[in-house]
Amino acid sequence: VMDIDFESLMASAPSDTVKEMHQYFSAVTPTKKNEYSGMFEGKNLIWICAEGYSSWALDETKTPTLSKMSQEGFVFENFYNPIWGVSTSDGEYTTCTSLIPKTGVWSFYRSGSNAMPFCLGNQLGAMGYSTRAYHNHTYDYYRRDVSHPNMGYDYKGYGNGLNVTKTWPESDVEMMELTIPEYINDAKFHTYYMTVSGHLEYNFSGNRMAAKHQEDVADLDYSEAARAYIACQMEFDQAVQYLIEQLDAAGILDDTVIVISGDHYPYGLEKSEI
Repeated sequence: VMDIDFESLMASAPSDTVKEMHQYFSAVTPTKKNEYSGMFEGKNLIWICAEGYSSWALDETKTPTLSKMSQEGFVFENFYNPIWGVSTSDGEYTTCTSLIPKTGVWSFYRSGSNAMPFCLGNQLGAMGYSTRAYHNHTYDYYRRDVSHPNMGYDYKGYGNGLNVTKTWPESDVEMMELTIPEYINDAKFHTYYMTVSGHLEYNFSGNRMAAKHQEDVADLDYSEAARAYIACQMEFDQAVQYLIEQLDAAGILDDTVIVISGDHYPYGLEKSEI
């Protein structure tokens, strides 16, 4: 519950609309606690928005780490991130802010001009956490260089301090290898990742991550695009596996919460292939 002087805000409101908003919020009952409140207090947090990730990528043989994680902890069965109206960055915007993007506006880029105190980077940074964000594609793509620092992160991408090998798409495994040493010894940390290995197009000729795992999915009775989708998500699976191994080796796995969701469904596949 925040200590807000609503009377002063109403008295100085620049318009009737803003005054009515202050009146409304002053009367709202604060959110109640429940049995989950405080469950993860003091834990490290790693939040991953995974490119094109969906439960359709889960396979006990091909993506064993993600499959295992999907059966443990909290599984949000009703979470769904569609293709929003402006760009796929809207899905990341929804993931990071819990807000719905505005039609016809690059919402994430525009948010860089707004105060964003409730984003996890700003919230946990104020509590003494180190807060970092990484993306293994071009750092200013979708102007993440504007939105992500504004959310409270020390942000790095390709061309801005994250020196991954330039392929298309880039490797999530390599991103983990390069970034984990930057925060794993911090007293308390929150790290956000936007991955790219699962990006379309789903084929073995133009998708480096799919080609990397082509032989591993040769036994699947799917179309080339569906096999390529599973193949590039294998790279993400191995990145998460490496992350868990490093946290375990450092003795902090049990003190770290990992959250994974997709930025959108794999629209690079035809409905019949899905």
